[in-house]
Amino acid sequence: MKSISFFKRFNELSSTYLDTDFHLHSTWTDGKNTIQEIVNIAHKNHLNSIAITDHIRKESTYFDDYEKEIQFINSQSDIDVHVGFEAKVADFFGNIDVKREVSERADIAIVSVHRYPLGNRLYKASDFKKEIAQEIELELSLAALNKGGFNVFGHAGGMSDTHFKEFPVDFYEKIIRCCLKNEIAFDLSGRYHLKRLDVLCPLLNKYNPFISIGSDSHNIKPIGRWNRQLKEYIL
Repeated sequence: MKSISFFKRFNELSSTYLDTDFHLHSTWTDGKNTIQEIVNIAHKNHLNSIAITDHIRKESTYFDDYEKEIQFINSQSDIDVHVGFEAKVADFFGNIDVKREVSERADIAIVSVHRYPLGNRLYKASDFKKEIAQEIELELSLAALNKGGFNVFGHAGGMSDTHFKEFPVDFYEKIIRCCLKNEIAFDLSGRYHLKRLDVLCPLLNKYNPFISIGSDSHNIKPIGRWNRQLKEYIL
């Protein structure tokens, strides 16, 4: 994995760093476009560095070929193309659903809360009342951040915000502080945080954690848009 120094702190964000996208999905999993198509549109939108971060699980078998394809495309590209993945928080002990070997080989290792693991089932946030769903998401987030084994925490509060259009400010603050304490980059997400910048930016400015810029694009249409929006808001 890339060391935490690969990322920039919030108060160090520059136009150059805002021209990065370290959260992108391709046809290797649930994305609509190939890696080469993603690289082409990223270049067209003047991005200088990206990461392909397809969903992965411990039982996934595609990583060797996926890594080789990214490394080959990177060798032919005018922009930096990093090997990454996105794995889910597997339980309330902070374990993550990816093999350690894969985590160590990836440049960008994103871990996110997706479903809520209770008993032998995975639940959606919408299966619970708002306050309970938000508390579960916070607990899973903090457990993973405190256990570690990755370098980017993905789309904080995203599941609660998707289903309830709300995630408490003090919960965001606890996650940001935990990112800072454990030297894990906070994924500033185009998919989940566009309407939360007025809440998030004062907290990020206060605590100054490391930041990973990520559109969480599953097709090429949004690529570049989040970068322009952040420049307008932050710079």
